[in-house]
Amino acid sequence: MIARLNAQRLEPIYLLAGAVAVLAGALVAKAPPAGIALVALVCAAALAIRLTRIGMVELTLAALPWLVVFDGLMPSLLKTFVATAAAASMLWLAIPLRYRHVFDPVVAALFIAVLFANVVFATDSHQFVQFAKFLIFPAVCLAVLSERVQEEMPKARNFILASCLTAMVVQLGIVAAGLGQTGTKYEIGEKLGYGRGIIHEMALTFVVIAAAGLVSSKKILFQAGFFALGAVPALLTGVRSALLALIVVLLIFVLRSRLDRRALATLLVILAAAMASGGIQIVQNRFNAEQQRETSFSSLGSGRTEIWSAALTPWWNAGPPQWLFGTGLRSVEEQELRELGKVFIGHSDLIEVGVQLGIVGLALWIGLWYALLRSPLENIVLVPLIVYSLVNGSIEYVAPTALGLAFAAACRPPPEPPPDTQTAS
Repeated sequence: MIARLNAQRLEPIYLLAGAVAVLAGALVAKAPPAGIALVALVCAAALAIRLTRIGMVELTLAALPWLVVFDGLMPSLLKTFVATAAAASMLWLAIPLRYRHVFDPVVAALFIAVLFANVVFATDSHQFVQFAKFLIFPAVCLAVLSERVQEEMPKARNFILASCLTAMVVQLGIVAAGLGQTGTKYEIGEKLGYGRGIIHEMALTFVVIAAAGLVSSKKILFQAGFFALGAVPALLTGVRSALLALIVVLLIFVLRSRLDRRALATLLVILAAAMASGGIQIVQNRFNAEQQRETSFSSLGSGRTEIWSAALTPWWNAGPPQWLFGTGLRSVEEQELRELGKVFIGHSDLIEVGVQLGIVGLALWIGLWYALLRSPLENIVLVPLIVYSLVNGSIEYVAPTALGLAFAAACRPPPEPPPDTQTAS
């Protein structure tokens, strides 16, 4: 009797497994990345059943730096899938949802609603992919702004940071051995390893890890070592936005310490490591190369002036409805292709979000950043994301976005003790 009951309980599982297998097979035959994503989703669901909530957060976030380092060897959508799983696991960890300010969940929910309103009109797969990437930012914000995630994430910090730092050591080993790609983007000797056209996302990921390592210890050698492990491979990419983000992080770190001698000593060690690695030389080569190309106002900033103008002009000419609600997902790339003959991203989230989601979407995006910056998170880890948002764009870079927001919660300073405890001590 018991065996019969058990068999009856398992029958739906067998049927579901068979249906998933058929669907996965059909997807693999028609669209291999989608089939692989479905199989990975099933595996993640099986793991989630066995793992604790914090364990699922650790697993998904710890996988992201490795997917960035070995991007050229991975299916193109795998990183987006894992970042989505990380966002979902953090939201699961956040339950029951509690917030210090009602504004925080409301602005995140409204931004998500705007994205869903836009994806309704999507007509091709590229728009759905952009929707999935855009969605990760407000979803993770919704999680890290919750009181529960802010309480729980510090427990996951060491595991995730250890995975990130190990991935950085492997990346340095790859470039030191001359493996992967060298000089294939800017032709200045930049060392990319196994990056596959994600040079800016890769550099931002490394800078985020550097910032998290910097604030995760109070010892000079650990701070300098952790920061250098992220900063050096970021500089070796030759991406100037990464250099700017690193400079701003270090500047805020030193100023926040009120020019403390320990902070200045950490800064000197970091600069020595950057010079010895050759990272500074590669960035200098990039500046020299770009100086020869930037011969007019429109070509400044790798052509950003021309790119921004090509994106903004059709939006402005479209009229009030598009001003408010945008021209739709992937419309920036379409406009760039039409105006410049080549596909470009907006090179700034102000352009990317404002043009595609309108003034309404841009206001909600700014509202989310306001909520993050006034929350009790470790804001120095958010600095690389903010710098990139302004000068390059970061909302579509799913790995550093998820990692940066997660580390902001995981590395946050401990809460102040209650007044009566301070008095008693």
